[in-house]
Parts: sequence; structure tokens; C-alpha cells
Amino acid sequence: MILGGKVTPSMRVETVSSPDGVELKYAHCGLSGRPCIALIMPFGLRVELAEAFFNFYKSRYDVVTWESRLILDSSAREVRPEDFAMLNHVYDLVSVLRACRVSRVALVGYCSGAGIGLAAANRFPQLFSSLTLVHGEYTLLSDESCTTQFSADIDSLLSIAAQSNEAARQVFEKVSSDRSMATMNLPAGIDTPFTKLPYLRRHALTYLAYKSTDFKRLARSVSHRSLLLTGNRDAQTNVESTRKIHGLMRNADIHVDPDADHYGILREDSKTLATIWNYLGEQLH
Repeated sequence: MILGGKVTPSMRVETVSSPDGVELKYAHCGLSGRPCIALIMPFGLRVELAEAFFNFYKSRYDVVTWESRLILDSSAREVRPEDFAMLNHVYDLVSVLRACRVSRVALVGYCSGAGIGLAAANRFPQLFSSLTLVHGEYTLLSDESCTTQFSADIDSLLSIAAQSNEAARQVFEKVSSDRSMATMNLPAGIDTPFTKLPYLRRHALTYLAYKSTDFKRLARSVSHRSLLLTGNRDAQTNVESTRKIHGLMRNADIHVDPDADHYGILREDSKTLATIWNYLGEQLH
């Protein structure tokens, strides 16, 4: 059920109810029956951060994306850890595709969206023509070669914040007083999950459920034609973690950009967007 929407310069933003009654905010560029791309954004980012992606692809493709469940909810809704189970994110994707009347898409998963993409491809393989996993976060925390200092720090903070409301408050006060991310050359809004205490608490619960997923097992089961993107300047995830996942997949290529950081997919006319464009052009036409 579509509950209402608005129009931005590059996307139409609407809402739909998930199977368990969570209201999901999603965006599309106007659905015309062309080949469709479903972009899975990282946890806690607003759909407006996908504007560069929409601008780049909307001349040739229908594009859809959505905000991950509950993290940025402005209501006083009580949440439970099970609300953030991986399978719920997969069913959220299906709900958005049904709202858009799309039956088959090219899936592009970015950061934590790459992990959801692997889970979705396992659960509903028939929905996806191909997978593109972009700077994926696969939480291979037991392997030091696959863990950056950034990801180790985030794991520590979010694992603590997930323990209780008081623990989340303490973490929020720490990150609020140390806004080093604000001085980096990052897309505006990338730190939204850390800007309000309720956001942080829900983001932490989401992360705890996410990192409990066995992404190696999911990767072994995927047979879709796939491309994995990574970059040598990515301080959040790293090349080795993507190589490990790539090595487990049966039908995948890997692209390592020596100059790419973690955020090219959010920047206008980036090399990351061009690489995805070229790959999708080979798959869909």
C-alpha cells in the first residue's frame, strides 16, 4: 500500500508498509518499464543521498532504493532486536519492488547493502538478473587482514551501544564530542545515524543483527553473474575482505580501483558510477 509521496528533482519519494507493519520510505525515478536497478543503501542513510546515483542512471534505467527500517523513524515506536533481523531487510526490499510493480532487477548493494544483497539473492534468486556489490561490509572481524581500523572502531562503538539505552547514551556523548568525521571529505549526511540518540540506538541494534550473519556462507550459495567493487583508498572496508568474498562466489568478477575510497557511489559522475554503468550495460543489453 502506497501511503503518499513527494517529488524531488531526481526522484519520487513515497512510503509503503512492510509485511510486519513498518513504514518504509523508498524512492524511484518514475517507472517506465525499462530495465530496473535496485540500489540497497547502507544502514541509516536517507534516500536523498542516492541522488547522484539516480542522476547518473535514470536516462537509461528505472531506479529504486529505500531507507533501512526504523533507524531514522521519528516516532516514539518501541523497537525490539528482532525487528532488525536480516530477513526483515530482505522482505523490505521485496515490499518496495512490489510497490513499484517490478518483478526482476539488477541489484546494486553498497556497504552493508552488499550483505543484504547476498541474503536477498539467496532467499529470492529469481528476482535478480545480476549482483553488483560495492565496497561491501562483510564483517569478517575474526580475520585481521579483512578489518580496517575504522571498521574495528565502529564495531566496538555499536556493539556497546546495542547493550542498553544507557550504553547507547554514553556512546552518543562520546561520538558527539569527537566529530572527526565532520572534518573529512565525506558526502553530507553520511553520519546521520550518529546525530541523534534514538538513531544511534537503532543503528546499533541493526548492526548487531547484521554482523551475526554468515556472509561467507551466503556468498558460496550465490550463482548470479556478479561484480564486486573495492578500492585501495577505502578506509572503511578494504580490498582483502572483498577478495575473500569474491573467492567464494562461483560466477563473479572483481574490480579494484587503486584510487577509490568508500564513497564514490554517492558522488556525481564518479569512476565508481561509470564502472557500474559499464558492467550493467554488458549484463542488461
